[in-house]
Amino acid sequence: MSSGLFDENVSKKGNYTIVIVAIAAFIILGGTGYGLYRYSAPPPKDVSKIAEQEIRESMIFMLAQPSFTGQEFREQLLGKATISKYAWRDKQVYFTFPESSEEEFGEFVKEYIIDESKIDFGKTEAGRIKLDSYTLRISPYAAKFFKTNTNNFKLNTDQSLTFPYATVSYTASLNELKNLANSSQLYGGQLITRAPSRRDEPQYVFANHGIMVAKPEEPSLKRLAETLLSEVGAGREERIQRLVDFVSNEIEYSYTEAVAPSEKLKRASETLMTRNGDCSNKTILLASLLEQIGEEYLLLYSPRHITVAVPQGNYVNDNGLDFTWENKQWLIAETTLAGFQIGFTQVKEARLLTKVNYVQTPRLTDLIFDANSFETLKFF
Repeated sequence: MSSGLFDENVSKKGNYTIVIVAIAAFIILGGTGYGLYRYSAPPPKDVSKIAEQEIRESMIFMLAQPSFTGQEFREQLLGKATISKYAWRDKQVYFTFPESSEEEFGEFVKEYIIDESKIDFGKTEAGRIKLDSYTLRISPYAAKFFKTNTNNFKLNTDQSLTFPYATVSYTASLNELKNLANSSQLYGGQLITRAPSRRDEPQYVFANHGIMVAKPEEPSLKRLAETLLSEVGAGREERIQRLVDFVSNEIEYSYTEAVAPSEKLKRASETLMTRNGDCSNKTILLASLLEQIGEEYLLLYSPRHITVAVPQGNYVNDNGLDFTWENKQWLIAETTLAGFQIGFTQVKEARLLTKVNYVQTPRLTDLIFDANSFETLKFF
């Protein structure tokens, strides 16, 4: 039978010679091809470098949003410097630095800048500093104005930040903060909810607060919840009350956020870093902490207010702040009133809390119910 490649009349010795030559040629050509691939192909991606870059760029973006991250966040990451502008499309970061000695500024540059020659400084004229299309008035808080590329910004991405409170500290690594900032650790969903309306009525819309609630097992919030409950008994009611105590007593109520013309939703981490929040952001924080300990809860939307409700269980109901949903009795856990005790604390205008329009369980993404008709709301 023919081999298909060589005829039978070729000698055995000839066969060996041809085979050896063929193998040698394959090795040479294959080796040459592999060598060309090795030298011409792009180098493999360094996963750790990519992760560092993602953290660095996320921290720059957060530093450029001080109302969401606060002064302590900036000071722990940048010291005296401030990121006043982040032109993310061009990857340019604009910094200000307060009055200081050249030695102190030099230490900042050494710590945070890879190549000093790639810094562009603004030009000073008549008490102002101009850089690109931006002009800054010189002050003790902003004596220098300069920019550099994000790739020239150096940051220790392995560090953790700590925010001490009266009874506990919130600690988060930069990687954990990045994962909260990019919403990968949040339930997420569509932002704008459309309330049911009649044909002759204006359309009413509001923000879907559930999208900002952290999922279970978010590391930084889980650690915080565990620390808060470390000296609390195993009783469900006592554990929930401890979380309410923390949010109502140690997170300052923000009147600025409450009266703002537009809704400002913050992640739980952002409320913890800024140490304040209105009813929306205190509610998101409490809900995120309840997620970490596996407790059931609802978000209750009332006119101009939002709060949390938990199953009554063994709580007493002396204050009448209750709500019935799915044939179960729920009690309101109000976070905007310092010292609020579930089932006990009396409030002057209880109807502001108990007149519930809409109900939400954040894990059911993009699902908000009308509390009266049980109709599901639509989203934009």
